[in-house]
Amino acid sequence: MTTALVYDPIFMEHRPPKGHPERPQRMEMSIGYLRALNWLERPGLVQLTPRAASIDELATVHEREYIQEIEELSQQAAETEAATGVSTSLQAGTDTYVSAKTYEAARKAAGAPLTALDAIMNGEVKNAYCLVRPPGHHAVAEAGFGFCIFNNVAVAARYALDRYRLERVMIIDYDVHHGNGTQETFYDDPRVLYFSIHQAPFFPGTGLSEERGEGDAIGTTINVPLPAGSGYEIYEPIFRQVLAPAADRFNPQLILVSAGYDAHWKEAEGHTGVQPGMRISTAGFAKLNEIILKLADTLCDGRLIMIQEGGYDLDVVASGVATSLNQLLGGTEAVDKYGQAPDIAFQLNTDVVISELRRIHQLTGYRMRNQPKPDREKLLREMKGPVITKTPATPQPSDDASDTCCQNEE
Repeated sequence: MTTALVYDPIFMEHRPPKGHPERPQRMEMSIGYLRALNWLERPGLVQLTPRAASIDELATVHEREYIQEIEELSQQAAETEAATGVSTSLQAGTDTYVSAKTYEAARKAAGAPLTALDAIMNGEVKNAYCLVRPPGHHAVAEAGFGFCIFNNVAVAARYALDRYRLERVMIIDYDVHHGNGTQETFYDDPRVLYFSIHQAPFFPGTGLSEERGEGDAIGTTINVPLPAGSGYEIYEPIFRQVLAPAADRFNPQLILVSAGYDAHWKEAEGHTGVQPGMRISTAGFAKLNEIILKLADTLCDGRLIMIQEGGYDLDVVASGVATSLNQLLGGTEAVDKYGQAPDIAFQLNTDVVISELRRIHQLTGYRMRNQPKPDREKLLREMKGPVITKTPATPQPSDDASDTCCQNEE
């Protein structure tokens, strides 16, 4: 199995203000983990340098005025930095900043999955991990938002549709935050199935289960908002019983993953400040990835690109990156420093949640194409109980027994 790791040191040059959670050390730690494990030299791994997405490619998702605004803010930050000698970052949206090298880094972050897709479609690799920043799934057409500059996964989906004439692309987003920008981009496009599982209520406040798309695209947006405290015990059956049949029904030719690891249980202690946060472990993410990898192998010849989103505890994000890359290469081990999430006092009624999600998304009764056909006779036997071939005669009490009974009563 051949896997591409798409990365460029320029990603560490995007510099929000000091103390900002989306910091260069996220990238530094991730690369450090891969080096420490000697996984950058693994057989089957191809390291690719991303090209910058062109203005026209970015403009398939973003307004040209906004793209120009980011370029100008970067230039302004560079000039201020040169004049003062002080690192400068300028605000471009909610919690979103631009520094001297941000425009260059953001164009390459958007170009990384395009580089990966070219390699996949040309038969050079089977799948890819794009280790990029700034992240992208909150960015909307006219603005940066929630740490994101350009919507990397949305640009990749549009490129797959336009450049390679694919007819069906699926985006899976398991970042703890709903990918409002990705949903908005494809809300009326039936060629893209967007699936997001996220904490709610939480930033950015979108992603209700009733948000299902519009026009011809009704049904191609699937949101799974879950309360804080949700863990693997609810994620896993949702992936098996909602995500998997929805993917099977849609039959994608390419799967893109917005790979955010901030649903990890350790994140609540740092970035989110919400107690409890979500409760996925790195090993839990690995099990969810197994389901995605199997879907990619079954439905689209393994064509799968994972694109880095959130994850702000440095060890959490580095462990997530290393584990996902290992799985793309065919490995099974999780790189897990923190272990399992601590127990909490409540648990969701999984059966009710699954039943309601399947009803909303019209999956009730859907049987995946590659599932074996049910054994009808076996099911009938189980429904009716064991078959009785001979009914024994009902024993009748003898006269003696009756007399004895009466005698005992006397």
